[in-house]
Amino acid sequence: MAQDDVDDVADAQADNSSDFVRSLARGLAVIKAFDRFTPAMTLSDVARKTGLPRAAAGRFLKTLVTLEYASFDGREYRLRPRVLELGMAYFSSFSFIEIANPILEAAARQVEEPCSMGVLDGAEVVYVARHTANRMMSISIALGNRYPATSTSLGRVLLGGLPDAELDALLDRSEIRQVTPLTVTDRHALREMILKGRSDGYCTAEGQLEVGIRSIAVPVRGRDGRFIAAINMGVPATRHTMESLVSQLLPVLRSAASEIEFAIRSRP
Repeated sequence: MAQDDVDDVADAQADNSSDFVRSLARGLAVIKAFDRFTPAMTLSDVARKTGLPRAAAGRFLKTLVTLEYASFDGREYRLRPRVLELGMAYFSSFSFIEIANPILEAAARQVEEPCSMGVLDGAEVVYVARHTANRMMSISIALGNRYPATSTSLGRVLLGGLPDAELDALLDRSEIRQVTPLTVTDRHALREMILKGRSDGYCTAEGQLEVGIRSIAVPVRGRDGRFIAAINMGVPATRHTMESLVSQLLPVLRSAASEIEFAIRSRP
């Protein structure tokens, strides 16, 4: 997150609350600056990527090193495994992820295709569980990865669980980028797809973020009937047509979702 983005969020929050801590927002921006493309960075790199002054970036980095969330080799900083504790606090607070894991694993084995779970966070879907099948060719997705909800089957299903007014507001304010020639960017068309998915009980996506990838997803409901997550299977187009997604993979996903929902209802 660039500093301009951090400051925009900070200013918006400050307008609504005197409890907003700008320094915490900037510290989190430093942590988020490290990713698979830039796993190691110099102080100058971090300052440039976050838009923070070097002195401020340096203070945040030194604090992370002191708390053992980052390491410094004299030139570059890296995140240490301890930073995973921040994410695990989220995972451990959601028991349905623990419930879902063995069910997703069994579904993946049954059809030899990867099976994933995602939750909605604003206009993005976040992967919180994933099990891959024994395949030579599998889509590379890691836990915590975030993607535009409008461009994924998981996200479209979850958007269908929103009230109409909330869905419309989210579509209006979302930035929808043309990633591939197949990416749907027309908000009216997306709304129709999402509403159809709500009616059908599943959503599909084809080539939205990567050409040659097809996926299908179904919702997972909590005890109150509201969508708490969605599960999907994303596969190379060489292995499945859109029709075979529905005929072969959809029944497996629906069965897995039902198992997860039953386990959630049965859990004290």
